[in-house]
Amino acid sequence: MGCERTFADYEGTNRAELINVIEGGGARRGDTLCLRAQGDLGQGKAIKRHLNKLAEMGVTVEIMAVPVEKKAAGRPKRFNPTPDQVELLCALWYSPAEQSHVLKRASDLLGYEVKRDKLNYICGPRDGSRKPKAKKEPNDG
Repeated sequence: MGCERTFADYEGTNRAELINVIEGGGARRGDTLCLRAQGDLGQGKAIKRHLNKLAEMGVTVEIMAVPVEKKAAGRPKRFNPTPDQVELLCALWYSPAEQSHVLKRASDLLGYEVKRDKLNYICGPRDGSRKPKAKKEPNDG
């Protein structure tokens, strides 16, 4: 991290590390306090109070932007594998490999995320207790 000392506040600590930084001598003149968000200093008036106290101590406060992963917009791709892909997916589904590995491999093969319910639908449960749903065929009569 390139820090001389690191303080980390966790849920349930009643901001013990923050108090240590501000009042316990954790921060010294010339130090830089890096935060993920200004709200890490508290709520409402407590933020202003802590910022003023840090400024009096000669501590610089930096708010670091945390990158947020963007979700794909729109509906997920329709699950419509070819018969060859179904055969391969079902062979994977009934293999002794862990379910997480099977789902990742199926997603890699199809090029989009595949969830357990979709494989259950086309192949049946992994334990083989039920047959997969048969596709309806049109009546000629």
